[in-house]
Amino acid sequence: MRFLLDTNIISNITKPVPSESLVAWMAEQIDQDLFIASLTIAEIRRGILEKPAGRRRDQLEAWFSGPEGPQALFAGRVLPFDEKASLVWARLMTDGNAIKKPRSGFDTIIAAVAEANDCIVVTDNEKDFPGIEILNPLRQADNVLNRK
Repeated sequence: MRFLLDTNIISNITKPVPSESLVAWMAEQIDQDLFIASLTIAEIRRGILEKPAGRRRDQLEAWFSGPEGPQALFAGRVLPFDEKASLVWARLMTDGNAIKKPRSGFDTIIAAVAEANDCIVVTDNEKDFPGIEILNPLRQADNVLNRK
C-alpha cells in the first residue's frame, strides 16, 4: 500500500512531542511506501519563511535544508502535481461545487496527487478530504476510511 502524507502529518511528526499513535504508525511503515506531494514542500517552506527572524526560524531552516528535512527524507518520493493529477483535481473541484461544498484548492491538490499515484491520503484533517480514501493514524483504531 502507498501512502501520501498530508502536510499536517509532517508538521506533527516534527514537533518536539509528536503524537504517540502517529509515531507508532510511522514506525510500522516501510519508507518506500511513504510519499509527500511537492505542494507539501511548498507549504512547509512558506510556513518557515513567514516566521519572524529568530532562533525558531533558524532551527526550522536548518531542519528543512538538512538530512532530516522533507526533501532529504523523501528523496525520490516527492510526487508532483502533474498532468494526470491536474485532471483529477479538476474533477474533484467540480464535484465539490456540484454538491455546493466547495473544496480547498490546496487540500484538493494533495487528494489529486494521491489519486493519480494510487496512494491513500494520511491526514488528521478528515473533513478536508471528502470522498477521498484516507487514513488517520492519530486515531487509535485501524482506520482506513474509504469514502469514494
